[in-house]
Order: sequence, then C-alpha cells, then structure tokens
Amino acid sequence: MEKYLEHSKEVVNQLKEKYKACDFYFRLKQSNVNISVFFILANSAILSEENLWENVSKEIALKYQSKLETVYEKWNLYIIYITSDIILKELKNRIENNKFSSRKIVEDAYDKEFNNEESNRLIVKHITNADLKEIVETTKGTSISVYEPENKKLWELLAKDEKVSGDRKAQEEFIKQIDAL
Repeated sequence: MEKYLEHSKEVVNQLKEKYKACDFYFRLKQSNVNISVFFILANSAILSEENLWENVSKEIALKYQSKLETVYEKWNLYIIYITSDIILKELKNRIENNKFSSRKIVEDAYDKEFNNEESNRLIVKHITNADLKEIVETTKGTSISVYEPENKKLWELLAKDEKVSGDRKAQEEFIKQIDAL
C-alpha cells in the first residue's frame, strides 16, 4: 500500500506541474482489494481542450497503473473528473465510455468544497455503494401492505391461470365475463 501512495504522490505532482489549470488528488481505498481513485478538478472547457481528459488518463495509465501488481488492482483504478459547470452530454459520454486503462466518472455541476470527506462521499456514491447496508437497515421496518383491488371480481378474473392470448374463443369468453361484471 505504501508504495502505491508513493507512486500516486509522484504522479499527482507531475500532473499538477504539466496541467496547471487543473487540480489533482488521489485516494487509495482499501476494500477486499485496493481501489485507486484519481480526482481531477477542472472546468469542462479545459477537459475538452485538446482532449486533456484523455491525455491525463494515458499518463495515469503509464505512470501509475503500470506499477500496480495485480489484475484486480489494475481493474479497480478510477478517475473522477469533477467540474463546477455542466459538462456537455456528448463529452461526458465520451469520457465515461472510454475503455482505455481505467473507469472514468464525471461529476459535473459540483458546488461543494472538495476535501477528504467529499472524496469519500464520491467514492461511496460512484464506486463502493457502501451506504447500501445503511439504507437497507433504515428501511427494514417499512411494511409492505397487501394490494387491495378496487374490483375484487375483476381481479379474480385476471388472476386465473387460463391463457387467452392467441385463442379467439377464450378471448371472446373473457370479454363476456368482463362485460358481465
């Protein structure tokens, strides 16, 4: 784990030096496997300029992902692009559907101060879904009521196992029964 943190610091510093209009952050989340997450903060115009987002992705692949040891760690490399403005849908789709090296996520219209707490929130929201257990626990007490139909006779008619599709006589009989109700 320590070596990944060292590699990431080096990569983040190189990226900051090269792409001064962007901010870069890194988090290593331990789960069953190490999850590496790079955060890139920039406006959408900067990300689209000369495909900056793609160049950043390639550099992370070359300088960081190539140092990861297991296939699982390489598979669990994420880049989250954060923009304060709303990114064009076409650009967002190009970024998120790009299959080279890492999984890419766009978080646009971001209006919060980015810090460790926010990075954890975004990791939970987009990657680990660790809040699902909490959500399930809080909704366990919710009871599901039994459906009470408006017209019980019609409901009973519909609930029969008889098949009427493709059978003209059965369909006619079904319509007569509905009319009789």
